[in-house]
Amino acid sequence: MEEKKSAKRKESTTFIVKILAEENGTWQGKLIWANTNQEQYFRSALELFKMMHGAVEYQARNEDYID
Repeated sequence: MEEKKSAKRKESTTFIVKILAEENGTWQGKLIWANTNQEQYFRSALELFKMMHGAVEYQARNEDYID
């Protein structure tokens, strides 16, 4: 007897990154969520990556509750 596994399709997160300036060796700009048009400004590349990581983790947690 073969058991079929259901394939879960994960929703992807798409960002638009606008670099507005470069000062002190890092970027400043705006992060835009492509699917919702939500915008948030960042002051460094590290802050940008933390925002993106947090958004992806948040979405993954919420998808777990839906299933």
